Amino acid sequence: MTKIYLMNYLRTLLFLTCLYSFNASAQISQSDFGSISGKIVTSQGNPEELVNVFLTQTSYGTSTDLNGDFQLLSIKPGSYLLGISKVGFQEQLISVIVESGQTTEVNATLFEADYHLNEIVIHGQKRRTIYATRINAPLEKTPVSVNIVPGELLSQQQAISLEDALRNVSGVSKFGSYGLSDNINIRGLDIGLSGGAENYRVNGIMLRTPYSDYVEEVQVLKGPASILYGDVEPGGIINYVSKKPKGFQHRSFEMKVGTYGLHRPSIDIGGKLSKQLSYRFNAVYETSESFREGVTNEQFMIAPSLTWNISNRTSLNFEALLMDNEITIDWGMPIGMPLEQAKQLDNSNFYGYPDGKSEGYNSTTIATFKHDFGKWQIRNVMASSNQKRLIHDVYPVYDSGTNSVSYSFGDYKELSRINTFSNFLEFTGQVQTGALRHNSMVAFDFSHFTRPVAYNFAWPVEGGTTLNSPVWENNILSSTPVLDTDVTPFATRFGFNIQDMVSLFNDQLNFLLGGRYSQFTTGTKYSGDADEPEGNEDTVESKFTPRLGLTYELVGGTTLYGSYAESFSSVAPNPGRGLDDPEPLEGDQIEFGVRQSLLDDRFGVTVSYFDLNRKNVLQFEIIDSNGSVSDPGNYRANQSGEHSSRGIEVDINGELMDNWQVYAAFSYFKTEVENEIVQSGDSAPVDYSGLELPNNPNTKLSLWSRYTFTSGIPGLSIGAGIFQQGDMYGDRLNTDVNVIDAFSRVDAMLAYENKNVKLQVNILNLNDVETFQRSIFGSFVPQFPRRILTSFAIKF
Repeated sequence: MTKIYLMNYLRTLLFLTCLYSFNASAQISQSDFGSISGKIVTSQGNPEELVNVFLTQTSYGTSTDLNGDFQLLSIKPGSYLLGISKVGFQEQLISVIVESGQTTEVNATLFEADYHLNEIVIHGQKRRTIYATRINAPLEKTPVSVNIVPGELLSQQQAISLEDALRNVSGVSKFGSYGLSDNINIRGLDIGLSGGAENYRVNGIMLRTPYSDYVEEVQVLKGPASILYGDVEPGGIINYVSKKPKGFQHRSFEMKVGTYGLHRPSIDIGGKLSKQLSYRFNAVYETSESFREGVTNEQFMIAPSLTWNISNRTSLNFEALLMDNEITIDWGMPIGMPLEQAKQLDNSNFYGYPDGKSEGYNSTTIATFKHDFGKWQIRNVMASSNQKRLIHDVYPVYDSGTNSVSYSFGDYKELSRINTFSNFLEFTGQVQTGALRHNSMVAFDFSHFTRPVAYNFAWPVEGGTTLNSPVWENNILSSTPVLDTDVTPFATRFGFNIQDMVSLFNDQLNFLLGGRYSQFTTGTKYSGDADEPEGNEDTVESKFTPRLGLTYELVGGTTLYGSYAESFSSVAPNPGRGLDDPEPLEGDQIEFGVRQSLLDDRFGVTVSYFDLNRKNVLQFEIIDSNGSVSDPGNYRANQSGEHSSRGIEVDINGELMDNWQVYAAFSYFKTEVENEIVQSGDSAPVDYSGLELPNNPNTKLSLWSRYTFTSGIPGLSIGAGIFQQGDMYGDRLNTDVNVIDAFSRVDAMLAYENKNVKLQVNILNLNDVETFQRSIFGSFVPQFPRRILTSFAIKF
């Protein structure tokens, strides 16, 4: 990598940090100290895991295990306050006395909290904090669809990518990213192919950062979300909840090792610096190869976080994220080769440029301020992000005439720098007016986004290689472009939104009403030596988007819900491609469903139906059929596209028993091109109307379960899952030769955990299924065969 010295330095720092922490841990004397142990149960008498147990004003802290048990060791004799907390329950403080050489036993019962600052507690499913919906009410009372992949499930499956996490979410699919940012479909519609941040959030604010160990959980808010987030694609948004300080001392080191050269050490360290200051530090280094010859991946990440509890009502959190990665660009099989033919080739063959890389750097800072006035709360989130990326790529193209690979599309390098500043301010509160209870929110948001980009091309590139024994033979490569910092494309967003959930009949009936005014400005700023073109003007668009919904709770934990929402996404003018005054991409959705809570709200089932539409979809027509596909000037834009998606989703999660968790998701939907006509060069126009959108399986099923033994070998757990995907079209014309066949993949895990050590083995794709994903240029990318992933983790 170009930053190899920095990487070596950071790896050394990571090693020394771990070494120092181990050494410091070993110096603690056990003599003349006492301990505290006990059990935490719910009001129903069930053991509760992952409850935070800590001594206030100290660095002592831990969390309960699957049996609700906890233990604090090596405590100096004296009087303390023992704190007990977990999202969704009332916090407790218990006075305890620790004596030398003695164990003080403390047992406690948790009681559910009625209200939490800026949090939504999910009842009838796993209790989780939801930032994406911005409604301070139980999710069962809100007419929205949100799927959560909690940290516990990410750990069970050893998820190390966004694709791993989203495998558990109904109605979500991924298509080939060729080594760059993930390309995601939600409910059949893509949420942005250009790498933009519009449909991605971190703690609810617009940022697109790669998935890594700073993520606590992944939330997917489905359907149009413009009322909350302005101009976004109508399929939905993906929100990362980042790891925050826990308020007590904890230190862990984990080493993951897997097939195809995966090595992934990581640390998670936290504690208290003072009575009011808590910190947390996460770091990970990853290097891996692939079953694809010559494909590699290298990543380094550090994520420090600091929380200042100014008072019991006010807090300020600072977070930072630094990431550096280098990934081989892999288009899979040659572009233009039918899938039926691609299946006959060796999946390990790599047809691209061996040194074709995507090198990226990301630095992000986030500050979150919260204050509780009593019935009203305020939250302000401010974020700044700087992302740099250099891409060097050569397109391998299938030549059907010679049955070989050519590089006729050319070679190119792209250098870009994305700077994003975002601020979000929200007021939430509850008001009683007669028999009506109002759960209200007023919010303002602002963001400024710049993305100067430069390209260099070498075209045409002569030569090629064979299909069975690909060897790179070209030497004509493009030079690294130089950014013109005097010419800066920008986009500025401003929004004001208000919503109110009105509850009556003891919260049995709830109405949600909301609206948002958004203003979007795009343009190019000229400075320095750059000459501003005559007549250059910024483009300003504005839009009002509504949202309506209701929920009605029947007897027995059954809740009916329905909603209507709209969305829009601004389309920047592109006069060079014939798009002088574009229309915004618009979307709308009707959804209704039923939620059922079971087993004392420990298990939940949601069934929903949706009808989702979008229009003014931007498409690009090729001007010269024989020209370079990599040349942006060879495309002309049109907005003829109108798409729809209709289907059902079923989501199940919770605990059948205290030591038996189940997560299941099923979706069936069908997309349709309502209208779209695209022309390629001198060829006759192609009408896609009536066809399905590619990369969307009509059916998708995921089922994961983990069981932990409480007798025999306590701490031993086993888990298994099946991930099924139906047939899907691999091209826009829905041809039979490019249908990606249905498959069922099986994963399994075995783990053992005690107080300080955890060993885990995961087998991914146990049945060694062979399948493909389609890239945005139509090539087919083979997916990983069977893999084994092992991890060793120690708390110290």
